[in-house]
Amino acid sequence: MTGATVLLATYNGAATLLRVLEAHTLLEAPRGGWRLVVIDNASTDDTPAILSRYAGRLPLTVLRTGRRGKNLALNLGLQHASGDLVVFTDDDAPPAPDWLAALCRCAAEQPDYDIFGGRIEALWPHEPPEWIGRLVNLGATFAITPAGLASGPIPAAQAWGANMAIRRRVFDQGQRFDEGVGPAAGNYVMGSEVEFTGRLERLGHRAWFCAQARVGHFIRPHQLSREWIVGRAYRLGRHMFHQERPALRADERLLLGAPRWKYRRLLDEQLRRLLARLRRDHDAAFTADWEAALLRGYLHEARQATRSAP
Repeated sequence: MTGATVLLATYNGAATLLRVLEAHTLLEAPRGGWRLVVIDNASTDDTPAILSRYAGRLPLTVLRTGRRGKNLALNLGLQHASGDLVVFTDDDAPPAPDWLAALCRCAAEQPDYDIFGGRIEALWPHEPPEWIGRLVNLGATFAITPAGLASGPIPAAQAWGANMAIRRRVFDQGQRFDEGVGPAAGNYVMGSEVEFTGRLERLGHRAWFCAQARVGHFIRPHQLSREWIVGRAYRLGRHMFHQERPALRADERLLLGAPRWKYRRLLDEQLRRLLARLRRDHDAAFTADWEAALLRGYLHEARQATRSAP
């Protein structure tokens, strides 16, 4: 290994960025050294001032984009990457002191793998409501790693952007993030890193999970609301359409770009939600809300794809 570059794209992340950068000052340096490249993705808060405080405390390069788009920012950062390993993290994910060294060791010990994911642990603002533990998929909703996941081979879709590394040789071959996916202005299609790692997997690159490489993930108070969680399902549904689209059969009966049964399922979930509310069954109502939002997002994206088709 000849070192690593950590890429961190941030947009108006001042509320958590200070704590994240402070955690980076405590990192154990991996063999070969490391650099931190932060891409300010057109922030309008105190992000630039916070970054300037760390110019002398971290091996830091700051870049700025003139318009929003996380993948656009990451592609800019890749132009400044050096070393054998490119590591990705977020402005709300403080690392453990041995995080970067653990990822680099994994990469050195697993030469046949090009994609590496690490553990992401929830940092709750307070004890979450009991129903979240029972009803919510923590991975899909908050990008929290399942507790029992051990080091070893994983599907590439399980390497998530707050704690992920990819060998630089992959980018030297011309691979880049799709700038039409991921966080941007407005309601966006989820799956910034999953779209990318899925593409790499189809090209033959394999993924490894490194359980020792740990970061936290700050969960905001508003993200514990039913409204926010159901909105997350809608964005996930938009992403799922793009994941499933290549597998749609040519002979399958489609309506506005989606299988007809998806529309029937949406009607079923809406009826199930109505009946659950009449019974005051809050758990069943939430589950139906989640499933309906997932389907609405999927069908929205299918219609958009149909309109933009040549």
